Amino acid sequence: MKKIKIKICNYDQTDKFSYGQFLARILQKYYEVEFSDNPDYVFFHESTYDYLKYNCIRIFFTGENVFPNFNLCDYGIGFDYMTFGDRYYRMPIYLVAQFYSDAELALMDDLDFTKQKPFTKQDLVNKTAFCSFVYSNYLADPERGEIFNKLSAYKKVDAGGVYLNNTGGRVKNKLAFEQEHKFSVAFENSSSSGYTTEKLVNAFAAKTIPIYWGNPDIAKEFNQDRFINCHAYKNFDEVVKRVKEIDQNDELYLKIINQPIVAPGYDFQAVRDGFENFLRHIFDQPLSQAKRRKISVARAALLEAGEAVVAKHLKTKGFIKKQLARLYQPFKKIQSVERFKQKILANKIHKKG
Repeated sequence: MKKIKIKICNYDQTDKFSYGQFLARILQKYYEVEFSDNPDYVFFHESTYDYLKYNCIRIFFTGENVFPNFNLCDYGIGFDYMTFGDRYYRMPIYLVAQFYSDAELALMDDLDFTKQKPFTKQDLVNKTAFCSFVYSNYLADPERGEIFNKLSAYKKVDAGGVYLNNTGGRVKNKLAFEQEHKFSVAFENSSSSGYTTEKLVNAFAAKTIPIYWGNPDIAKEFNQDRFINCHAYKNFDEVVKRVKEIDQNDELYLKIINQPIVAPGYDFQAVRDGFENFLRHIFDQPLSQAKRRKISVARAALLEAGEAVVAKHLKTKGFIKKQLARLYQPFKKIQSVERFKQKILANKIHKKG
């Protein structure tokens, strides 16, 4: 078995949810992996800048709507539908990363959605709530807040995350919470062709009808007869009209929720196999032949200096944000203060929407 020396920036080997765990798991199937601070290969993502210290083979990966800078990396793993020789592979993070706790996994069927149990009238009766909305990111595009407001004008939408929370606190088991609902808001942080994260998959796993926004080409991966694809409607008012129609017609609800989940011709395992082959190609070739960056030394130094400035700024910003969050922590227990904060955020989102 070939030995490889790698570094995965910000990776914790003891944490199964650590960003990059899926990379280590795959590589350890085929290689003797040494995690090293003097690596021959470094994996990094959009939130790490430590890779700048290593003049070796650089492999970018992301779970965000970010495009690889191929002047700074040799290979890229992302969401965009594109080809770039042997340097890029589209790997939706929902196919490889671990998002679920053991308690959530115990509630699930087949996560490849090839053997789904029929959803019955009794299953629908067991749904006790209208729509779930579980988010913690305050910095996403405003569409998420807009759909929350428009749906809430029809029926109460249960916001079980930190963002716009109206359930008295953050839910402990997201999947169990969503399973109580007929619909789930499954909005990405932003919209771009190919950008499909775990949000839609989570809603399918919870056996809801997802209300999805994010990847306008989502029908390449998932059967849009099984969910409400906001990109197929002129505006969110039409989306809400469709939600009402389904909500008020049990037969229509059952017809939709029993549709196949995966789009015809799209194969989860084939995508995973292709990804493993992409990685093996990088590591199976001689190290001396693996480099792909062609940029001049002077130009590379200039770009890396710019990245270092950005890294310093983000580090300072992150420190300030953590300190403010720490100072605010005691006030979170005062419900009136927390409600006031949520009201201010909701008003800002309403104005943006």
